[in-house]
Amino acid sequence: MTLAKLSFKRIVAFTLVSLSAQSALAGDPPFTSTADTVFDIIQKDDPTQFVCLNYEGRADREMWDKRIDGERVHSVFLFSAHYRDGPAIDFIFNPEFRTEEAARAEAYRYAYGLGQLPMVFRQGIKQFGIHKGKEGFHGGPGKIFMYQEQADLRVSQNKLEESILHESVHASLDALWRDSAEWRAAQIADQAFVTRYAARFPAREDLAESALFAYGLLRYPGRIPPVDSADIIAAMPARLEVLSKILSQKVEVAPPPPIPVGCR
Repeated sequence: MTLAKLSFKRIVAFTLVSLSAQSALAGDPPFTSTADTVFDIIQKDDPTQFVCLNYEGRADREMWDKRIDGERVHSVFLFSAHYRDGPAIDFIFNPEFRTEEAARAEAYRYAYGLGQLPMVFRQGIKQFGIHKGKEGFHGGPGKIFMYQEQADLRVSQNKLEESILHESVHASLDALWRDSAEWRAAQIADQAFVTRYAARFPAREDLAESALFAYGLLRYPGRIPPVDSADIIAAMPARLEVLSKILSQKVEVAPPPPIPVGCR
């Protein structure tokens, strides 16, 4: 069943809202963050649009790095990640990975996980950068940066794909929706947050935090237990309406380019 075939009213039909509406609105948000839930919304064997990685050589690129709290130009390992349904995305690796093969081995898990997301989340991503280290991930207009050791932790928690989705919202949707009148009105109407992280940074993180739960309810409703689904709906009914609209939009992107010889 596609996202477009599901509506917010049908989400409600999948749940027992009366179980926890009072608890979700009465105090703390039901979850700490999207990365700290116990259920696995995007699973490793879910289909992906990812096809292959083509090595483009070394190139000078700016990389945002939380370890220095700024950008620095590096001679990166540059790959183009090819997808069946849209344009290729540049994957750039800090030279600390030392070799093309080490960078390539690291790249697959991000490129595959990114391809598991619908185009609405991938539409704005031009560049995906990876450093070593364990700092928190970062997403901004058109770009995502992640860290190898932190990704290892997220893999062990079955949460790397969910983290990729969160950062993809920053890269693809924040500029269009985060400060929109429609989203702000929905926040005011709900008067609650689905995670503590969203409540702490409502202007910056609420859209990215809320999007994963909306996607789970729309695309994989059986993967979120009924009591948790009820908590989500009780905390953000107005924002679920907006997110249902966002996730059901038809996205127009450039067609996929020809697959280069040697892409693997």
